[in-house]
Amino acid sequence: MKVLSTIVERTGIATVFRRAIAGRSGLILALHRVLPAEEQSLCYNPHLVLSESAFVSLLQLLQRDYQVVPLEDVLSDPGGAEGHPKVAITFDDGWEDNYRVAFPHLLRFGMPATIFACTGLVDTLQTLPEERFARLWSQCSAHFNLEELVIDLNHWGMGRSKNLQLRPRQQYWSLELKRMPLSARLLLLDHLEQRYQITMPQLRRFLTWEQVRIMTRTGLIRIGSHTHRHSTLSSESDRDIRQELDDARISLWKHAGAVSDVLAYPNGMYNRRVQELVRSMGFNAALSTIPGFFTRESNPLAIPRIAVDNTTVTDTGTQLSTSRASFYFLSSGLRSAASF
Repeated sequence: MKVLSTIVERTGIATVFRRAIAGRSGLILALHRVLPAEEQSLCYNPHLVLSESAFVSLLQLLQRDYQVVPLEDVLSDPGGAEGHPKVAITFDDGWEDNYRVAFPHLLRFGMPATIFACTGLVDTLQTLPEERFARLWSQCSAHFNLEELVIDLNHWGMGRSKNLQLRPRQQYWSLELKRMPLSARLLLLDHLEQRYQITMPQLRRFLTWEQVRIMTRTGLIRIGSHTHRHSTLSSESDRDIRQELDDARISLWKHAGAVSDVLAYPNGMYNRRVQELVRSMGFNAALSTIPGFFTRESNPLAIPRIAVDNTTVTDTGTQLSTSRASFYFLSSGLRSAASF
């Protein structure tokens, strides 16, 4: 990857490709957390983190080679100008570091972004179910209780795969958990945390409404829906899907005066039923986690995005690799083009 990306950058292929796609394709970048180097290890999932130094370098790269615009501008007309493709920056979940770390740099560069917040987590000390499970797994692993934990998970109807190699893997069980209705997922986690005596630290992980209002008043930051409680919509009933979307919409209006007709699917999971419900509730666009560029031919309820984190655009885990980032964006575009 490192050698190939360097060749692409030095031979000018990346520049040629950017100019070729600028007239018809836009990029939507999907980030989660931006953290200083000393805080990165505190995040339960390394695929959610981009280092602060890499984030600054990313903004410099975008300023040089792309046209950074609000998300709505890409969705209304993805074509860029003068060989500079349009790009929109998005954040999922509404982490507190979006305000503390990322926002000052966005202000300095004058770059817009959209934060898709889980409104039920804003202004709380709650923890994502995904993080709760990651901490549960880690502590059971440290105390040699993983086999017992897997048996417990089986008792709750999880782990139906017959592939025994998957059973010891945290990623497999985390995905199984995401597929459960949220109410059952929370009940299971409450039970397991009590059984294994897991105590979650009481830390503020998510934005406050005051921080949301400060950012949106600048005109650079917009707030979108990521449901109310980070619910995997494809696992919920029609009634619960409507409730999640309604609660989020009401909270956004009540606390931030924001009206959004764009949704980002939690965990990137959806199906045709979810799409039809989302459409019926007045959403004009919904963002997925499928990699690729956005074009006029893209499905508006399954819009592709390019995930950006340390694993995708850095070689060292802290410093952005310009050649790797350029190659990564290019290859994402090729994958989306191949899907048509």
